[in-house]
Amino acid sequence: MLLSEIGDKEIVDIATGSMHGKLWDAEMIFDEASGAIRSLVVPDFHSSGRGRFQSELQLPWSSILIVGEDMIIFRSS
Repeated sequence: MLLSEIGDKEIVDIATGSMHGKLWDAEMIFDEASGAIRSLVVPDFHSSGRGRFQSELQLPWSSILIVGEDMIIFRSS
């Protein structure tokens, strides 16, 4: 799957039902040696901050459960 094919997918936390924007809003952290994705940094719209990107969540790639047709679903701890 190409990044251009998943950029418009909504990032959703299955544990809380909260939405964290689209993949285009996230930053990816890569393992420098292997090039594998280690984690995603996504906006936390439900934090106490008032700005859109006031707070962020770092999601380990292992927390991603499903990359579906319209959504990327993860489980927060």
